[in-house]
Amino acid sequence: MALIDRIKFEGKPNEIVWKYPSDEISTAGQLIVDEGLEAIFFKEGKALDTFGAGTHTLKTGNIPILEALINLPFGGKTPFTAEVYYINKGIFAMKWGTNTPIPLEDPKYKIVLNIRAFGDYKFRIKDSKPFLVNVVKAGNRVTNEAIDEFLKPNIVRSIGDFISEVILNNNTSVVEINKYRDESSTAGRIKLSPEFEKYGLELTEFNVSSVNFDQQDPNYQRIQKIITDKFEIDTLGDKYQQKKMFDIGQASAENQGQGGGAMGAGMGMGMGMNMGQMMGNMMNQNSQNQSQAAPAANDPAARIAKLKGLLDQGLITAEEFETKRKEILSSI
Repeated sequence: MALIDRIKFEGKPNEIVWKYPSDEISTAGQLIVDEGLEAIFFKEGKALDTFGAGTHTLKTGNIPILEALINLPFGGKTPFTAEVYYINKGIFAMKWGTNTPIPLEDPKYKIVLNIRAFGDYKFRIKDSKPFLVNVVKAGNRVTNEAIDEFLKPNIVRSIGDFISEVILNNNTSVVEINKYRDESSTAGRIKLSPEFEKYGLELTEFNVSSVNFDQQDPNYQRIQKIITDKFEIDTLGDKYQQKKMFDIGQASAENQGQGGGAMGAGMGMGMGMNMGQMMGNMMNQNSQNQSQAAPAANDPAARIAKLKGLLDQGLITAEEFETKRKEILSSI
């Protein structure tokens, strides 16, 4: 095989790393490194001499680490074998996401929820040698996709930690985490930066775009019921217990036709009588307060504020919120 006298980057502009296809090199040859790139000689498991932008003549004087390793003689065109890697020093943007749900305990309700999270990140190669040794050569990763697949698990392993930190700092629930996406993004970058630095990388940006929940998960439904009940308590005040008794009585009456028997019917009748008294009291109270409650209930600002609360709790989507908001405003 002929000796290579001219080594030049021939990869794609957006490639993170590109390996020169031949390792048969000659001293007195030329190494050409474009702006934004760095060239590194690699041999016997070691990243050796590094070259920045420019045209470099490969003579024994400017490859001292490689020379010491293989004892190159001085003078003339001396053949030697070594791999040459070009490292792109630009900033690269990638997306991340959880392939499987991550269990996370809600510190407010002490219930474990399964979450999925998604976002994006940007990084650049700060120190080419540890990146080449620990990422590229450690797994023969020379494509952007392979490098991305190597980095993603480092992100996923830390998601539970930094999201829990944000939840605790804000004394909130897991289901409200999407209100704190900016804080989650900052916490994630702080948490992950040391991990990236181990591989010679600088994490320049990290973003959490969404945290999703399985709405069919019984634990998620339990938390939503707690939130709904609390909303009703705050809204109805001392009438909340009356409403609950009404709901129980209604459910009992509906079950009478399903084999409840005489005892069930008696309980239904008794609860129905109590419910009648309760409803009478509630109607009297409502008639006294109707002139005050109706304007407040129909106030567009109050209705929109209530909708916003449902959106923040994840009970309705942004599209549903916007549609209802327009309906309220159009009725003014």
